[in-house]
Amino acid sequence: MPLNLAFIVGQLSLGGAEQQLYYLLSGIDRLRFRPIVISLGATSHEYWEDPIIELGIPVRHVPRNLGRSIRAWRIAAVLFHEKVQVVHSWVFHTNGYSALAGKLANASLRIGSMREDYNGLPNGRFLRWIGYRGLDVMITNSANNARQLEQLKVTSAPVRMVPNGVPIPEPINPTERSRLKSNLGYSDRDLLIGSIGRLDDNKNYSMLLRAFARLTKRSLPLRLVIIGDGPLKSQLALIAERLGIASKVSFPGAIPLAARYLPAMEVCCSTSYTEGMPNLIMEAAAAGAPVVSTRCGDSADLIDHGVSGYLVSPDDDISMSAHIDLLLANPEHRFRMGQTGREKMRREFSVEAMVARMSQLYEELLAEKRLACARSHMETPLT
Repeated sequence: MPLNLAFIVGQLSLGGAEQQLYYLLSGIDRLRFRPIVISLGATSHEYWEDPIIELGIPVRHVPRNLGRSIRAWRIAAVLFHEKVQVVHSWVFHTNGYSALAGKLANASLRIGSMREDYNGLPNGRFLRWIGYRGLDVMITNSANNARQLEQLKVTSAPVRMVPNGVPIPEPINPTERSRLKSNLGYSDRDLLIGSIGRLDDNKNYSMLLRAFARLTKRSLPLRLVIIGDGPLKSQLALIAERLGIASKVSFPGAIPLAARYLPAMEVCCSTSYTEGMPNLIMEAAAAGAPVVSTRCGDSADLIDHGVSGYLVSPDDDISMSAHIDLLLANPEHRFRMGQTGREKMRREFSVEAMVARMSQLYEELLAEKRLACARSHMETPLT
């Protein structure tokens, strides 16, 4: 009989964590697992809901406006009705529901997640406290996060690490590359530097704008595209104007499946202050685009500095600009570095590897929990 497995996710909108959940669900062995998804999104029919349903996996929507107590009871009712044995909170802020609703529904195993750097967690003391309590195990996608959890001792639950997975696309030909550039509004002769992400304080795109401004002092057909949306979009546009580069920078907003444009970029940049395991770095490397990134989260595990990309300190736009310039000046070096990164992703971080690791972990954790319960029962003295 397949193992009944429920995932609790805060939303199913366009985002990296939600995409990783889809990757897992699309590859999980349905002879071994019967998954369902419980979404707490503000509305139903968010971006990833229909693709998940098309996999034949039910999605249950528990509205966010119900309040925490009612949501917990609603989730527990779903878990009980579906006879869920393993409940996995996919993001940190739903960990409390995995713990409480899982207990109310008598789930055998209650799993929490830590997909972001500890410093990037919500500031609310209660939300941080409840996110670590009542869980049988904490799964993180980042070796850096795992080290933080063990050093800070904020949870008594054992910590296990399963890296993100990334699909490895087929290399594109020059015609397709030209088409992708054209779709973004650029020509073949344009040297395109790019990034994809939410336009917020943590992504620190003002650093990328400063680095790009340094490069435009040379007479090269340079262009910068930052794909994504967020609260700082208008502010970043003003910074670009102040730096005198507005005519060379575009902010096209959020684009579904934006990673398909990564092969059109000569260089991809990540400028975040904090990350877990950055999807952008993985997707760019898989697409064969060399990456220049700040050192944060697991970026150093994904990029071999000087071999498959470059790493710089947060806010060091001078070093970032120098490394981008080096890549633009040497197409052979750029291609070689991109292919090295692609091979690293294929070898160590494929979607298939992530699905296999997570699937094996579920079965191992449940077996360990059942064995521990059996031993506890045997050791309980008769009255």
